[in-house]
Amino acid sequence: MPIVKGTIRYAVLALIVVVFFFPIYWMLITTMKPQEQVLNYPPLFYPPQLTLQYFVEALGMRGAEGLINSLIVATSVTLVSLFLGTLAGYGFARFRIGGFHLPFWILSTRMMPAVAAIIPLFLLLKEVQLIDTHGAVILAHLVVTLPFAVWMMRGFFMELPHELEEAAQIDGCSKWQAFTRIALPLTAPAITALFCFIFSWNEFVFALVLTRRAAITMPVVVAGLHSIKGVLWPQMTAISAMGLLPILAIALVAQKYLVRGMTMGAIK
Repeated sequence: MPIVKGTIRYAVLALIVVVFFFPIYWMLITTMKPQEQVLNYPPLFYPPQLTLQYFVEALGMRGAEGLINSLIVATSVTLVSLFLGTLAGYGFARFRIGGFHLPFWILSTRMMPAVAAIIPLFLLLKEVQLIDTHGAVILAHLVVTLPFAVWMMRGFFMELPHELEEAAQIDGCSKWQAFTRIALPLTAPAITALFCFIFSWNEFVFALVLTRRAAITMPVVVAGLHSIKGVLWPQMTAISAMGLLPILAIALVAQKYLVRGMTMGAIK
């Protein structure tokens, strides 16, 4: 019976893996299909040929520019959100600044829909001549990612025993050294950084309204891949496939920190 149970368990896990990875597989084979075969019925579940033609074409259709701009914006947003969010979260957790209401008010700004702020934000950035710049998109993304980073880091610091920092100070560390050498490494901020990066990397509304040509990002490029014959599916999926690479790279590098960050506070 243990063999039967093990077989059933692995069969269920294999089915789950297939279900979750099938969209990625379908995207990859679509990048190798000619335009006329993308919407075939019955559909083709295998690539007719292995080719990189559509990847090259996608890069030439402003795909490379969009990927570079997205990388600049998402990296900048992640670094700024993580830096400011860590400092603010530590202050809220250790010094109880504003009690519970101020941190929650900061989080509530994350719940505001993007369309509610996009028009006044556009008018403001137009007055200071920042439209179609990386700075405009970065500032817009920080409006949403920074409150999330503050709230997440506050939760991590509250789960961390303050006795660890007190012991470090007894051994001669200053408050800043206790924060940078003890508290910060133990809070595993990688999970916060990953979420901030994913949001900025995939964000569409702010990038669509605040950019024209010089700072256009990958989601806007993907949305614009169409012609008089319809949607350019092979080129669109090719850019989307290339857009997965930074997310996968960050997830693989930060994997152990992600697991540790998600399990913090599970045992008391």
